[in-house]
Amino acid sequence: MAFVSKWFGFGQDAAFDDGVRAFEKRSFREALDHFRSSVSGSADRAVKDRAKSYVAGCLGRLARDQYAGRQFEDAYGLIREATDVRPEFADLWLLRSRIEKALGKRDEARFSVETALKVNPKYGAALVMRGVLLMNEGETQIGFRSVQEGVKMDDRLVSKNWIEGERAFRNGDFLTALSEFEEMEPRGSDIHDLITQADGFAKKGNWSAAVAILESVIEAAPTYADVRVRHGQALMELGDLDRANQAFQHAVAANPEFAEAYALMGVVARRQNDEETAMSCFRKAMEFDPHHPIASQEVLYRRKY
Repeated sequence: MAFVSKWFGFGQDAAFDDGVRAFEKRSFREALDHFRSSVSGSADRAVKDRAKSYVAGCLGRLARDQYAGRQFEDAYGLIREATDVRPEFADLWLLRSRIEKALGKRDEARFSVETALKVNPKYGAALVMRGVLLMNEGETQIGFRSVQEGVKMDDRLVSKNWIEGERAFRNGDFLTALSEFEEMEPRGSDIHDLITQADGFAKKGNWSAAVAILESVIEAAPTYADVRVRHGQALMELGDLDRANQAFQHAVAANPEFAEAYALMGVVARRQNDEETAMSCFRKAMEFDPHHPIASQEVLYRRKY
């Protein structure tokens, strides 16, 4: 079974298709309007859920642009909506923390970065941000240790800012160190850019490259259920059914009502000749989406044969 059309959602919802095209052109406001229409109008739960993730992604992109332009109040309104839409996205909480810091909302900034770390305790950039906030509050040594821990978690944070900041800290110049640490961000860290790259490889049938990129996304956003499903789909295309099944299990752990993940677990079970488990998964998928195309088709197939 080829999953590319189901993965991208193309051909099932016109608003979603238009949103993806606009997103790929980096026209995020236009994309946001299309994805909102898809969320409110699509009959397919999997497409609707995917559109919802894109809504959060577009809001995050727009918030980042406003933040870069020092339009902090506008950025704050956008990022608050983004975290409301997808509270399980650690990268959005990290951006929210940065914006709140810029607005002088210290308590809120600390809450947001701790929320990011609750979602992903190994999020290196969030550990750096926690350290920056602690250093700003006068907790210099504790803050520096958090920055160090973040760099150990994510070697993409090793940069000129880290090197210069560490040197300044060792020399007792804490203000310079703090200034350098505030500029630290992992190279290639935008999750939605990475997902777009993975989608591009998948369209070309380069499943190994898609898997590698999706695994880097999972490191930063382990509770992103949609990415877990994409990861599983790519692994299925490579014939790695055991790892694919693990990916789908992670997806339903993050979102227990994710019909798509249950349906694909059923496909894996059927390929492994475990018909009892397959039917259980298909029925579970149909509990949450009675018209799910894979689950309903597979149950009908069983009834016929």
